[in-house]
Amino acid sequence: MKPIKALFTFSTWLMRFAILLFIAIRYWETLAFFNLKSVMFYVSLLFILFGFLLFIGGFLKKERLTILSSIVLILVTGYHAFLNLKSGIDHNFAVFVVLGSIFFFFLASGNNRK
Repeated sequence: MKPIKALFTFSTWLMRFAILLFIAIRYWETLAFFNLKSVMFYVSLLFILFGFLLFIGGFLKKERLTILSSIVLILVTGYHAFLNLKSGIDHNFAVFVVLGSIFFFFLASGNNRK
């Protein structure tokens, strides 16, 4: 059975939208409290800002914004996954592994529309 190549573009946009949805649900409340002394405030800010830039990067012809956003999101996801390791490997850690994998996909493929 062959893959349906016509769905590649749709699937990349679906991943971009899913990232925005996850970030909005997970980090918007932390950002809304506006606690400048909290590390999670800055983690949330980076996730929201660069998640949005990753989404916007999909509309551009040049891949620079997508790749830069992916690099920052990989680093922030790795940091957040490392923080979750203190409680052991659980579903939260698995979520960040999946997110990191999606960010690596965008780092490797950029805005590839094939």
